[in-house]
Amino acid sequence: MKRFIPLVVLLLIGIAALIYLPGISKYLKLKHREAGLDREIERLERQIENLKEEEHLLKTDLARLEEVVRDELGLVKPGEIVYKVVEEEVVTGAKQ
Repeated sequence: MKRFIPLVVLLLIGIAALIYLPGISKYLKLKHREAGLDREIERLERQIENLKEEEHLLKTDLARLEEVVRDELGLVKPGEIVYKVVEEEVVTGAKQ
């Protein structure tokens, strides 16, 4: 009977491992995913703060508003001349 006690203990440890290891593995995967999502939330919160700052600047700073309008919409002041530089495509290794 004393010979079977270590065998029974090992069997119980094996059964416990089979029951709990998949749960632990899933828990660790979920913790890793949670950490990634926390980093994404922090990045998005920083982006929101930057956009709020930009919104405030656009509402209060006319020079910044003009700069953004010129860059994004391509607007010009009356009398200004716009030059557009077009670079030629260089074809390399073309067969003749």
